[in-house]
Amino acid sequence: MSELWRRGILSAIFFFSPGLATAQVQEKSAVDDPAMGPDYQQGKSALAAQKYEEAVKAFKKANKLQNDACSPCLTQIAYAQARMGDTRGALNSAEKALAAAKSNEQRADAHAIKGDILLGENDEKKRAEAEAEYRAAIQQNSQDAENHLKLAVALIKEVKDTEAKTELNEYLKLAPDGKYAGYAHTLLQNPRRAREEYAPEFSVTTIRGETVSLNGLAGKFVVLDFWATWCPPCRASVGELKELTRKYPRDKVVLISVSADKEEDKWRDFVAKKDMDWYQYRDPAGTIQRTYGIHAFPTYIVIDTEGIIRQRIVGENPLQSIVARLKTTLATLTADKGKQSD
Repeated sequence: MSELWRRGILSAIFFFSPGLATAQVQEKSAVDDPAMGPDYQQGKSALAAQKYEEAVKAFKKANKLQNDACSPCLTQIAYAQARMGDTRGALNSAEKALAAAKSNEQRADAHAIKGDILLGENDEKKRAEAEAEYRAAIQQNSQDAENHLKLAVALIKEVKDTEAKTELNEYLKLAPDGKYAGYAHTLLQNPRRAREEYAPEFSVTTIRGETVSLNGLAGKFVVLDFWATWCPPCRASVGELKELTRKYPRDKVVLISVSADKEEDKWRDFVAKKDMDWYQYRDPAGTIQRTYGIHAFPTYIVIDTEGIIRQRIVGENPLQSIVARLKTTLATLTADKGKQSD
């Protein structure tokens, strides 16, 4: 797994929803130590804004003011470092948070964040280690519903579905109306959703005023093209993308171009001039880009008929154009789908 890809999906691997990680770590730490100072609050604000380097600096200052023994600060640092792709540093900070913990709740938080980091490595051995960390967290604080949910996901990834269902039911017992109750019910019905890399749902209004959602495209292959008019290889790929839309009818393969352009007029003019007659959406705030962990242009994400991400193609290859690689992927997937239908 590439570093950019791993960093892009950390939030989904960690806590099943981009908001849970930050919310859970921040809220618990604030409750555990209400006397946190301005540096700590600055770190929280930086985390919320996804400014992870800034967050680490602020939390380190807050930790230093507490004689380098602030477990909540170190837990926050571990989370931010993991989001930056610094796995080794994150694990080290989690260990320090565990050593500095002054309550069962703080120890539970430290074990849990360590489990999150290990699970994010997407490695069989690390998944088993993550399971052990979540069990240790639950041992310290069995009333923490989210840790039962995270343990369930780790178990499902290890294909221990029966054990996972016990933890899912425990989560629902502790938080029947919790923020992630719907997700827990989904996993009870289909544990595979925690094993496969399902694409996050989105709904956009295209340049022509059409509403397009991933759920509405179920049963079709979907290609997300993240691009911008200021990106030379993106501009160079337009012709090949147009050819691709001619090869595959829209009832089989749907192409959605998501532009990072800030200037709407420039984007509209380019799309019109190049006759880009497939779905076009401009994402100036970067909402969908963040959801899918986009860090480079162009990036193509191929989603299969069940909503599972099958490939992420990033950047150029001197031996083969990025669209050529996309064509190869689609040819294989559509051929396999055709065989299944026969």
